[in-house]
Amino acid sequence: MIYIIIMSDFDIITDLTQGFQVTLGENPQEVTGNRLLLNIFEITFLTKKRYFVYNGEAIKDPYGGDAEQTIGRQGVLVDPQSMSAAIIIAINETVKDMKLDEVQSTPLTERIDKAELLSIDIVGDVVTAQIQVFPVETEKYIDLVWNLPIIRS
Repeated sequence: MIYIIIMSDFDIITDLTQGFQVTLGENPQEVTGNRLLLNIFEITFLTKKRYFVYNGEAIKDPYGGDAEQTIGRQGVLVDPQSMSAAIIIAINETVKDMKLDEVQSTPLTERIDKAELLSIDIVGDVVTAQIQVFPVETEKYIDLVWNLPIIRS
């Protein structure tokens, strides 16, 4: 299972150095630019693809990285190579959907170019995946790296 709390309109900082905690950044009002892009990536990555019936017709809402479904499959969490492959699949789905969702007026600092898996660290039952997000236009010198905690149970 993947446990994380995300609020896209706030500047949030995840800290995994001494356990897992989320704190508000320097701008608790609203976040824009590259930070907003990273927050949107996090939310999209964890968004489940949904299937539902409407007027007797099966409809698929394909938006989202569907990470929990992809990473949580039987056998994936016990094998580091399978876990890496599943995370990469979820990353690719996330980037594809985010690009399709962007509109012409979206600032370049809030548009995604690509994302990639940097590393996976396994300590007991806790897995931490580092994912780097690359915007179309980078603000200052900030690397957009997300530490995704995955708890194997």
